[in-house]
Amino acid sequence: MELTYTNADGESITLKQSRPYFLTKIDGTGNIRQTINTFKAPDQDGAFYISSTLDMRNITLEGTVIAVTPDEAYELRKHFLNIFSPKLRGTLLYRERQIACIVEEAGFTVSTRHRIPNFFVSLLCPSPFFETPDEVRQELASWIPMFEFALEIPETGMEFGMRQPSQIITVNNIGDVACGCEIVFRALGTVINPELLNIDTGEYIRLLTTMNAGDEVRVYTHFAGKRVVSVDGSTETNAFSLLDTGSTFFQLAAGQNILRYDATVNMELLEVSLYYRPQFLGV
Repeated sequence: MELTYTNADGESITLKQSRPYFLTKIDGTGNIRQTINTFKAPDQDGAFYISSTLDMRNITLEGTVIAVTPDEAYELRKHFLNIFSPKLRGTLLYRERQIACIVEEAGFTVSTRHRIPNFFVSLLCPSPFFETPDEVRQELASWIPMFEFALEIPETGMEFGMRQPSQIITVNNIGDVACGCEIVFRALGTVINPELLNIDTGEYIRLLTTMNAGDEVRVYTHFAGKRVVSVDGSTETNAFSLLDTGSTFFQLAAGQNILRYDATVNMELLEVSLYYRPQFLGV
C-alpha cells in the first residue's frame, strides 16, 4: 500500500507502510456514489428513470508519523501540513492511476505519544475518475520511418518513409467510461477542410479552412474544456471560428472506436494525431 500526493507547487510526499509516514488506511478509491434523477406522476407506482450522474469522490487517508525524537516528529508534521495545504490543488497517484483532488481537511489527532502522532487527510475529487499518469498517443495519419542507423544507401536508392496505408484506424480506450481527447491536425502542404469522423456514431470534427505547410490546429473535446486553437510555435490562437457548425466534440467510448480522417483536397498531406487519458471508476 503506497501512494504519492503532489501539490500544485510540485512538492510531493509519499505515504506507505514504513517510516516516516506510515500509512494505515486508505478509503474511497474503490467505491463511488451516484445521484439518480427520476420523475413520478400522480398515482404512479414507482417512477420514471430520467438520468444519473456520478458524485464527487472523497478519499480519506489515515496513518502515523514515526520519529525518533519529539523534535523530529514536529519537523515531520510541519512538512506534512505544508504539502497537504488546503490552498493548493493536487494530484494523488495510487496503483499507477492518478486523480486530481483538493485537500478538504488535513491534521493530526491529539496524542500523548509526541514521537508518533496520528494523521488524517480528507481529499475531495471534483472529477470522480482515476486516469493514467501518461497520455495515450495514437497516430491516425503519419509517415512511418523506413531507415535506421547505421545508414547505408544502396545505388538503386531507398525509401526514407512510407505513408500509413489506411484512412481508418481503431482506437482502443481501455478505461471504464468515455473520455475526451485532443485531436491534432498538421499540414505537410496545402490541405483543405481536414476532418476526423467517428464511424461508430457518425459524429465528426471538421475544420472549414485551408491549411498550409507547417500549420497545426488542435481540437480539445474534454467535458468543460472544449476548445479549438491554432498553434504557431509556442503561441496559441483561438480558432473556434474554423469549426464546421455540424461538428460534435465527440468522446471516445470505452472499448474500441473506429475513426477515419479525410480532407476535401490533399488528404495525403494531412497528419492526424490523437491524445487521450483513459478514465477508471476505481482502483
